[in-house]
Amino acid sequence: MWYVIQTRAGEEQDLKQLLEHMDGHENYNIILPLYEDVYRKDGHGHISVKKLFPGYLFLDASDPEIMYANARKTPHFTRVLSSRDESGVRFQTVGDEDVAFIKSFTEDGVMRVSYVHRTKTGRIDRVAGPLEKYADQIKKLDLPHRRAIVETDIFGKHRKLKFGLWTDVDPKLPWVEEMLGRAQQETLKQEIDIGVTEGDIVVDESGVYGDMELRVLSVNPDRRTVVTEATLFGTTVHVEMSADNVRVVR
Repeated sequence: MWYVIQTRAGEEQDLKQLLEHMDGHENYNIILPLYEDVYRKDGHGHISVKKLFPGYLFLDASDPEIMYANARKTPHFTRVLSSRDESGVRFQTVGDEDVAFIKSFTEDGVMRVSYVHRTKTGRIDRVAGPLEKYADQIKKLDLPHRRAIVETDIFGKHRKLKFGLWTDVDPKLPWVEEMLGRAQQETLKQEIDIGVTEGDIVVDESGVYGDMELRVLSVNPDRRTVVTEATLFGTTVHVEMSADNVRVVR
């Protein structure tokens, strides 16, 4: 379960380090979400890592009591979000949807820059990276200052999140290039449709295997070939054949 720890803005890292070195620290994990903010200098993008939620840390633990006892001993601790009822203090957990939301655009606790491509007419025709899933929630896109503002409901409030942007005129970043390469491969896979998919049952219309029904194990769209599973003389073998020679029967 995730819980919210509140501290004074600017003291998040100090509190995190203290809690990670106190007795019982192996029973919890302190998370400080960060994001890569982008600013422009000399016409190119530069990265500055900042806190995604200033004044807040997140606790990942099955029982927050140990961390709470440790936190009360530090000068940086303000409170753990909680409520009180007849049974005492109840620490408020972060909802599953909110946890999933944070994990959806962070990697190892950091939200990387998002790539955007602008056409010669000034239209943004491509978004890749953390912002891609939330492109329809953008309320402000400021490309000259390399930022996009997304509005969403999180932690029970309507909040604005800032995404750093990267473009083709900025220096090459290895993870951006890797991200674009993966996206291009996925696009090519989607564009190449040879009419056969993994798991299909097909027959070989070239006549080599008669009317034997074969199960497709894998598909190679680039080569337009499929690997099928056939039983010949009581032995199961894998056979590669042209996708143009097979017909899907179910």
